Formats: sequence, C-alpha cells, structure tokens
Amino acid sequence: MEPARILLVEDDPVARLVLRSWLEQRGATVVAADGPTEAGPALRAGQFDVVLSDIHMPGNDGLEWVESILREDCPPVVLMTGNPQLATAQRAANLPVAAYLVKPPDFAALGELLDRLLAEARQRRTLRAVLDEVRQLLADPPRGATAPPNLVLEKLALLAPALQQVGARDSRRPGRAVETAAWRAAVADAIAVIGKTKDNFRSKELAGLRARLQQLLETGKG
Repeated sequence: MEPARILLVEDDPVARLVLRSWLEQRGATVVAADGPTEAGPALRAGQFDVVLSDIHMPGNDGLEWVESILREDCPPVVLMTGNPQLATAQRAANLPVAAYLVKPPDFAALGELLDRLLAEARQRRTLRAVLDEVRQLLADPPRGATAPPNLVLEKLALLAPALQQVGARDSRRPGRAVETAAWRAAVADAIAVIGKTKDNFRSKELAGLRARLQQLLETGKG
C-alpha cells in the first residue's frame, strides 16, 4: 500500500518540524511549505491526499488562500491554529474543510482523521482507475469485441455505492459535486441496462449507454 502524501503548510519552523517528524514516523511522504507562496506551486505540481495547513500566516490570515484552493479540485484540507479566534472559527466552519483543529493537536485524534481521509483518497483513486479503463476502452475498443464494454459497465455498477459516498463527501465542493453527480447517474443507468440486457451485448440500450458514457468522458475530468 502506497504511503500517504501530505502537503504540510506551516510558517512556524518548530511546529513544522514536529508535525513533519510525526507524519513521517507514521509512514507518510511529506512536502513541507512555510506558507502559501511555497505551497501553491507544490499543490499544482504534486498529487496529495491531504493538505494540513496552519491558518494565521502571511497570505492566509483571512483564509483567502484556503478559500482559493477549495474552489479547485484540491485534496481534503485540515486547518490548524495555535491562536483560535471566534471569527476565524466561524468562517472556517462555513468552508468545506475536513477539520478545524487547535494546536497542539490531539495526535491520536489527528491520526484517526488522517487515516480516514487517506482511505477516502484511495477510494477516489480506485474509482478514477476504473473510469480511466472505461475511457481507454471506449476510445480504442478491441476489434469485434462487444463483451468487454459490458464487463466494464458491471465494474461501474459494483462501484456505485463508493461513487455515492464520494458524491456525498464532495457535495460542498462545486467542481467535484458536478462530476460525481454525473457519474452516479451513469452508474444508475449501467445497473438498469445490465439487468435488462443480460447476455445481449448488442442491445440498443447498451449502445445508448455507451454513447452517454463516451460523452461524459469527453466533457468530464474523470
């Protein structure tokens, strides 16, 4: 199992060292940044499972940086502060962040939180791998083969509960919510069509479903 990839954003060098050491002891791969200026390029360049970020630091005192990355398809964000303020807490509560913690954190609770977020990240990667398989199959189907697309649709049907979970978690994230809602609809159709067609891989219903998936793949990120 691949290690967690965590982007740690902390301008206090002591806190950054402590948190990084603790995360690495748990087996995580950590990229540490001393603020939004370093964190922004790192986030765009890498694939992270979680962003663990301080609040009160240059470039984010009003949560402006966190708000900006949450508008994109960024990983779950865990906010931390050593100077809790009511106004900041209220503003953070209205953002789709995974958690708002006070430093020093309860490391046992933080570990449980990160484990859950990592499991969700792995679930999303599994879903995307299946969707990539669909994309490849529809773009370049085996000559004369009709069964493989049906088998992939069956995989999508089996993943329907996971897609629903991902969609529920992403309901407050506009970009992801649209994507997962579309995939849930496609999976619902897949379940219905597979139930009707059984071994009749050349049915018009299956052809129509494949066309819908093709259109969704062309317009969505996956």
